[in-house]
Amino acid sequence: MIGLKKSAVFRIIFIFLFVFCLSAHAQDKKKILLLNSYHQGLSWTDNIMIGIKESLKPLENSIDYYVEYMDTKRFYGEKYFNKIFDLLKQKYHGIKFDLIIVSDNDALLFTMKHYNELFYGVPVVFCGINNFKDSLIEKYRKWFTGVAEETDVEGTIDIALKLHPDTKRVYIINDITTTGLAMKRTLFEIFPKFADKVKFIILENPDMKELQKKVETIPPKSIILLLLVNRDRTGNFFAYEESLDLLYPHTNSPIYSVWDFYLGRGIVGGKLTSAFLQGKKAGELAMQILQGKSPSEIPVIKESPNEFMFDYNELKRFHVSLNKLPKESRVINLPESFWVKYRKTLISITLIFIGLSLVIVVLSINISKRKKVEKELRLSEEKYRDLYDNAPDMYHSVDKNGIIIECNETEAKMLGYRKEEIIGKPITYFMTEESRKAQEEFFPNIGKYSFIQVERDFVRKDGSVFTAALNVYVEVDEKGNFVKTKTIGRDITYRKKIEEELRKSKEALRKLSVYLQNVREKERKEIAREIHDEMGQSLTALKLSLSWIRKRIEDEFLQEKFDETLSIVNALIKQVQNISNRLRPSLIDHLTLEDAIMWQVKEFERNTSIRCSVEISEDSVKLARNISLNIFRIFQEALTNVARHANATLVNIKMFRSNGSVLLIIKDNGMGIPEEKIKSPESFGLMAMRERAYSINATFDIRRIPEGGTEVILSVPLRENE
Repeated sequence: MIGLKKSAVFRIIFIFLFVFCLSAHAQDKKKILLLNSYHQGLSWTDNIMIGIKESLKPLENSIDYYVEYMDTKRFYGEKYFNKIFDLLKQKYHGIKFDLIIVSDNDALLFTMKHYNELFYGVPVVFCGINNFKDSLIEKYRKWFTGVAEETDVEGTIDIALKLHPDTKRVYIINDITTTGLAMKRTLFEIFPKFADKVKFIILENPDMKELQKKVETIPPKSIILLLLVNRDRTGNFFAYEESLDLLYPHTNSPIYSVWDFYLGRGIVGGKLTSAFLQGKKAGELAMQILQGKSPSEIPVIKESPNEFMFDYNELKRFHVSLNKLPKESRVINLPESFWVKYRKTLISITLIFIGLSLVIVVLSINISKRKKVEKELRLSEEKYRDLYDNAPDMYHSVDKNGIIIECNETEAKMLGYRKEEIIGKPITYFMTEESRKAQEEFFPNIGKYSFIQVERDFVRKDGSVFTAALNVYVEVDEKGNFVKTKTIGRDITYRKKIEEELRKSKEALRKLSVYLQNVREKERKEIAREIHDEMGQSLTALKLSLSWIRKRIEDEFLQEKFDETLSIVNALIKQVQNISNRLRPSLIDHLTLEDAIMWQVKEFERNTSIRCSVEISEDSVKLARNISLNIFRIFQEALTNVARHANATLVNIKMFRSNGSVLLIIKDNGMGIPEEKIKSPESFGLMAMRERAYSINATFDIRRIPEGGTEVILSVPLRENE
């Protein structure tokens, strides 16, 4: 009896200790309430739960999950929410949660409304929240953080239109649940961005049977954007997948969406929001809080983790190439390639084959390698020698002493010698006296170059001379010491002859141009003098005669006619003077270049109403008459170009002395001369200005300036006595 009593006591003590340990272990576990807006079995909610638990998996043995489903897709209303409040208040009375995770808007709004009564002081992590703004949780930010759900409707429509460029209409299917109404607000914000591309038709809160008939009648060149059909107009509830399953057989139009739970059931794809990723992100934030971080220290994730996702079967159905998809896209249902399907078998067979092949190859190589290498070397040498000797250019190599150590047959033929007569002689032996001196000065410093181009005159065996352009490559040893040259030479005698003839022809043309300009200036001077002297004097005499007669006529009518005639004669005298000055300004012959420029500026301003700013330095220089005349003509042509083409309102003119030259700068604020006009062979005015500059040994430059306008710069070198 005593033994039985002792045994019973030990059992009671053991049971007590076991229960105590279990209780202590239970108290160590973190209590997490998962409050979902929708019901269990809804793929969106189920995937959020999977994502949350995936992130919290490292702590799964130390967490007690309490899961609630508000089921607001099927049941809604203030009375219903009050019943949920009463249930949770009774159910969790006395339980202190370490963390609450809520999914979607209804659960978040419910939690905030009853936070002080049910969960005060408990950290809250939310996810799947549409149209999130900081003001939504401002009052509770100390305890709340989470992940916003931003569906990318704009991105989905944009990629759908790119994949179906002939689309004319976009049919949008949506319900009037909380999420549906939030989506509707987003739609109205983005419609204007596509207004000029497609027409939008919204099918909102339809009856499912009517909707099935409607999608059957959607015309070609249309796409469907499926948002939500969880409840129809008659109050029937449909799971996400169920609504798509009911619609898909009734339409031939491509369907796009913004949620991944539709993928694989009939939509082509889109920029999709993933419930799993929403839950995973929320779980990561929950992990930080469980490790001691305050929610207020954790920023709300406002950029929803969305991805481009597509169904290969639907892409193929609507003939959309994979190449058109964004590079970062994820595609499901891709057919397995032969390699993927039989990868392990193929690798095993390949490894066995490689092993056997290696044994055979190694044995074969050891037998044939030497013969093959010897044959290749012989063929390579013959090929190289053939190319080297029969190349169109002359090849030779010179050692550090300037001795030819190698040359090809082409060079031997060019010089008229046999190769044996060339090799061993100094390269200078075959050069003219002038080229020999140049080579002797150049060659001691050849080690400074890796490559250089020179021209040398060579003397053939028959005494004739030809010019060769030499491309000299310098070879050095590992210490950088010169070893030899590798030179490629080409006979350029004919090219030099053509260049000389072109130079002489160009020089002759320039001289002819200068001569024609001088003749034209002389003719202008003669014509101007004759107009001024002959016509001017005759008109002056006519004016005097008319004035004399006018004074002796008493008839008032005749006096008026004589006055009109005298006015015409005065105008003719003025025109004659202007024509004479334009042909040959007398200021050029009698005064200075500066005076002529100032006169031309005044005429330019009077005729064009373009304002001119003139700066002429006081240290004026007296130039030869023909130089002054050419400078003046260039100046005239520059102003003419401004008036005709620049559309300017201001011209800045500067003339000053600098570094032994006279500089004339004309700069306008117009549209600027196009680069093609500067280079065009049909810009005869610019060509004449350049030729005039050349005739007085001056430099002429014209360019378009970055800030707008054109700048002409003429630099005239001064002679020693100027």
